[in-house]
Parts: sequence; C-alpha cells; structure tokens
Amino acid sequence: MTHRLLAVLLLVIGTVAFTPSAACACSCAPRPPSELMKGAAAVFTGTVAAVRRVEGGDPLGPPPPLVYTFRADQIYKGAPSATYEVATNADSAACGVNFTVGSRYLVFASAGESGLFDTDPGVSLHTSLCSGDVMVRPGTRPLRPRDGVVRDENGLSGARLDKALLTALGKPTRAPATTAPSPAVTVTPGATDDSRGSVAGIYTGAAGAGVALVFAGWRLSRRRARS
Repeated sequence: MTHRLLAVLLLVIGTVAFTPSAACACSCAPRPPSELMKGAAAVFTGTVAAVRRVEGGDPLGPPPPLVYTFRADQIYKGAPSATYEVATNADSAACGVNFTVGSRYLVFASAGESGLFDTDPGVSLHTSLCSGDVMVRPGTRPLRPRDGVVRDENGLSGARLDKALLTALGKPTRAPATTAPSPAVTVTPGATDDSRGSVAGIYTGAAGAGVALVFAGWRLSRRRARS
C-alpha cells in the first residue's frame, strides 16, 4: 500500500513539474502615459474592422498571434495612415489584447522585435496588455475626457479619461480618408453583341420607313399628274 501511494505521489509531482502551467498570467509594471507615448511607434484611435489568425506555428506550442485591422480616425503619433494592422498574442495570459470587432480603441503600437511571438505575425506593429490600449466611445473626433469606456456586468459604461493621458497624447492629426474602390461593372456575355444588333435594327427600321415614305410620295405625285 505504501509503495502504491508513493508511486501516485511521484506521478503527480512529475506531471506538475513537466506540464506547462496554464495559470501563468500577464504581469505589467504601471507606466505613466508619457512613457507609453515614448515607447510606441504609432498611437491612434481607430475602430476594429477585421481580425485574422496568423498561419503556421508549432501545433504543440502556443497559438499563433492575431492580427487586427483598425480603421483609424485620429493619429497621435507616427505616420498618418487610413488603416493599421497590429499583431497581438491570442492568449491574454501571454499579454494578448482581446480587441472587439466594431469597437473603437486608443492603441499604443510598438515596432521592431518584441519577443512576444513564437510565430512571425508578418506585420511591423504589435501591442500587448502592457502597452496601455484603452477602449473609447465610438466616433471619429479627437479624444475628450468623457470618451473613456469601461466594461461592467451590463455591458459598456462611461468613464473619464485621465488628464495626464490626454496631455501626453497632445493634438492629433486626422487620419487620411480611405479610398473606396471603383464599383465593379459586370458585363453579361453576349450583351455587347445584342446591343450592337439592336442599334443595327434601329437603323434598318429607319431606312425601311424612309424608303416607304419615298415610295408613297412617288405614287401620290403620279396620281396627281394623271388627274
């Protein structure tokens, strides 16, 4: 009995020792807004338009990162752009940010090597829970104190943005307008030939009517001459 109990204890210890811990949480040291601005390559407000999971990665390793596409409205730092692609880890325990499609955020995005990803996301910008990203109210105007948003049990509720944050952000530049593609024109096969045939028919009909009028006039003139 003692030997069986010892074997079970050794098995449990070995399992705990050699199994990656899923309880590892992201830990961030608090930083003032001025440092968040200094460490970011791009700071903007934008609405999440799309999200995709990066392909590849080790099947036995952590999940590949996610890439979010933001439709920007105000640029606080970096080169102005209508859209930004920003990578983050898929797991919040690995400091990944869970952005919601359709919601607007203040995003602090860094560039260069981050050490956050095991799989190359293929984009130059990345962010994490330690970057200082904030959900804000929908819209396109520069941020105001009342534009802060927090999540509660009933959904979203208002909160004031810190004065130090707004001061560090400074005056933004409006994002360039997105160029909408020209609408595609679908041509039905044979439509061109049919239109040409219709035009030809119109000309043929007009010519025939003209001939008929000339013939009728000629007959009328002959009748008058006889009478």
